[in-house]
Amino acid sequence: EILRKDIRIGDIVKIERAGDVIPHVIKVDKTKRDNKSKSFVFPKKCPSCGSETIKEFNKTTKKFDAVRRCINDGYTCEKIAIEKIKHFISKDALNIDGLGKKVVEKFWYLDLIKKPQDIFYLDYNKIKKLEGWGEISVNNLKLSIENSKNISLQKFIYSIGIRHIGIENAKLISENIKNIQQFLKIIKDKQFNKLLNIDGIGETQVVSLSKFFNNKLNLSIFVELINILNIEKENLIKNGPLINKTFLITGKLKDISRAEIKSLIEKNSGTILSSVSKNLNFLIAGEKPTKRKIDHAKSLGINIISQSDLIKLIN
Repeated sequence: EILRKDIRIGDIVKIERAGDVIPHVIKVDKTKRDNKSKSFVFPKKCPSCGSETIKEFNKTTKKFDAVRRCINDGYTCEKIAIEKIKHFISKDALNIDGLGKKVVEKFWYLDLIKKPQDIFYLDYNKIKKLEGWGEISVNNLKLSIENSKNISLQKFIYSIGIRHIGIENAKLISENIKNIQQFLKIIKDKQFNKLLNIDGIGETQVVSLSKFFNNKLNLSIFVELINILNIEKENLIKNGPLINKTFLITGKLKDISRAEIKSLIEKNSGTILSSVSKNLNFLIAGEKPTKRKIDHAKSLGINIISQSDLIKLIN
């Protein structure tokens, strides 16, 4: 798209709101372009670690990916390592309050965090002396990190940041293995093909898992995290109060993250959908919900409920 529309750094562009949020570039105003501007050339070498960058071939679509990626899948590429740590502490993963993206970057450059496990061995005395930190904020961070040690198997698998293993695939794997030790045995014995028996897990996921754990550093980090964390399978209520009911969330929720409320719904036998359709039973509307979703739900006669209404359904 960048090449087709000839988009360059510094260009003035006309955009539209695509879907709910994402800005879509319609065209470039070339009358306002600097005469010295040059076409953008994607780097063949990673600007961070110098590794080759490639566009992977998708065997399903028979096309090359639109995105060019660094082939370094471990923690030896600085930028990838930082992003992996950000993913590790994100809301859908360990959900550590007080350790946001900006803090991760700052702690990285101060050599406080270089790998995920470093989070659990932070030098709090050093952090107290940093600008913007004090006794209370440090104690809150310490407590949040301690609480994050109790994590479901599904969230742990997702938190590692393996390509093609998102929330849904992590959930599928966690539901079909006994515990983390069984998953570790599959990894160490390189028996990833066993996972092909899971409906929804295909060759793409298996190849990605194999590639990730063939990296010795990735495997050692994984093993160390298993020893630090308390990883348990999530106990789902098979015939819970939300059985055969589907939900979608729009807007900001109060005192709970989307990840937490999704987990609560699934724990009580409910199902989360990704869009408004005739298959949706309840649209949960928080603060400042998306108008398009509300209008669509009303046109289909879907129940629009509040956060407190959901709690009543569960109880």
